[in-house]
Amino acid sequence: MEEEKRYCLNCKRAIAGRLDKKFCSDSCRTMYNNRLYRERKGSLERIDRILKKNHAIMEKLYSRGEREIDFSELFGMGFNFDYITSLRENPDTGSSFIIGCYDYSYVIDRNGKVTIGKKNTILL
Repeated sequence: MEEEKRYCLNCKRAIAGRLDKKFCSDSCRTMYNNRLYRERKGSLERIDRILKKNHAIMEKLYSRGEREIDFSELFGMGFNFDYITSLRENPDTGSSFIIGCYDYSYVIDRNGKVTIGKKNTILL
């Protein structure tokens, strides 16, 4: 029976030795794991920047007393609706959700209005 050829996950060179071996050397293993760490860390940093920008937008609006804004206007300000820090059912309606971004929350109604509130305030 012929042994199946295996290749290093980092440099793609042929591997000899144990059947469960994944890397040709310790340095290849280290480089591979460092690259994975950097890629994961980069994704988290990108998401954190998005969340911080969303928070800054809501903080600016809330401090100016603007508690309601159109969805499209908020989107136009650079708000990214794809990332949130919490989600819970709205106890007042039961059919909508209160979406969180750190210490701010918002609700989007059927007409495209976004209502912004601070943590522990009730959003209708």
